[in-house]
Amino acid sequence: MIKIGIFGGSFDPIHRSHIRVIEEALRQLQLDKILVIPTANNPWKDSVGATKKQRLQMLEIALQRYRNVEICRYEIDQDGNDKNYTIDTINHLKTIYPKEQLYFIMGMDQASLFHKWKDAKIISELVSLVVFERIGYQTNKNLNKYNFIKLELIASDDASSDIRNGKLHALLPEVLKYIVINGIYLETIVKTKMSNKRYLHTISMAKLAKEIAKSNGLNETKAYVAGMLHDIAKEMPHDQALSLMKKYFPDYIDKPEAIWHQWLSAYLAKTEYLVDDPEILQAIRHHTTASINMSKLDMCIYEADKYDPSRDFDSSKEIALCKKDVIAGFKLCLKDFYDFSMKKNREIDNCFFEIYNKYVEGDINE
Repeated sequence: MIKIGIFGGSFDPIHRSHIRVIEEALRQLQLDKILVIPTANNPWKDSVGATKKQRLQMLEIALQRYRNVEICRYEIDQDGNDKNYTIDTINHLKTIYPKEQLYFIMGMDQASLFHKWKDAKIISELVSLVVFERIGYQTNKNLNKYNFIKLELIASDDASSDIRNGKLHALLPEVLKYIVINGIYLETIVKTKMSNKRYLHTISMAKLAKEIAKSNGLNETKAYVAGMLHDIAKEMPHDQALSLMKKYFPDYIDKPEAIWHQWLSAYLAKTEYLVDDPEILQAIRHHTTASINMSKLDMCIYEADKYDPSRDFDSSKEIALCKKDVIAGFKLCLKDFYDFSMKKNREIDNCFFEIYNKYVEGDINE
């Protein structure tokens, strides 16, 4: 008899523990295939972080190497906000696989609540129930009551909610790359990496960068990602920052420590968050000092950082100009920096004058 596994969940996002369950279920139960079923509306969860399309794409990325694993779209393609109930899905699958043996796989956390599921007894008669260990959940009477098969699997505490809050070790690299480059979960991911004050600035600045980009016909997702990661190294401990600067950016080691983070943030974006888009990395790298080779996206990030409305001055007029014309906004930003530095008697790096002469004094549209 053909044996088919059913593994459902929000998969928001899919992670290594999900993959391990799939692999072990295939092996231990000798399944012919597994249907992975992302839910549209989980009865036990009120919300998800990624869109349906994004969750599907993450599943496709993670599962593409498995020839005997299929994504079943039955639940996620349903319209409306009604909750998805397992009994409905199983009844549907039974019409497609009337003679096959179906195995429904769940974690111990779900198994402990199984008696509360809609039509739990009927489900247990239609399919073989399979359970795997989860840290924090003990074997319970439901396992005997509903004849669960137990997978021999070391319990894991990996959780999608933890990943959304910055614990990224459980992600496959290709899934992490997709998440970051598409700006998914970034507001919660970066929150644990910085102080509240820095976090509030980052959120406000990234929102403004996205608005400036959109109004200037630029890629707003790239602007948002660059904005969310532009200060990711801002509060890095001195010794760690110094070590990385010496190793990777020795040419800038004599620059003020306050601006090291523009290089270090680009470094972390590339190495820890797997950003490989050169436009995003350059925008992060240029957001503090600017450069003589500024793209419009670079200008967008530079302006959003300097005119962030969460700062202690009214920048509404400047922001309006940036949204109207990103180049004109950048010129004004340079002028404002120069005027402010002169007023405060602050030393200006020599490289600034080369940038100022090109973009303010020169005609960059030629």
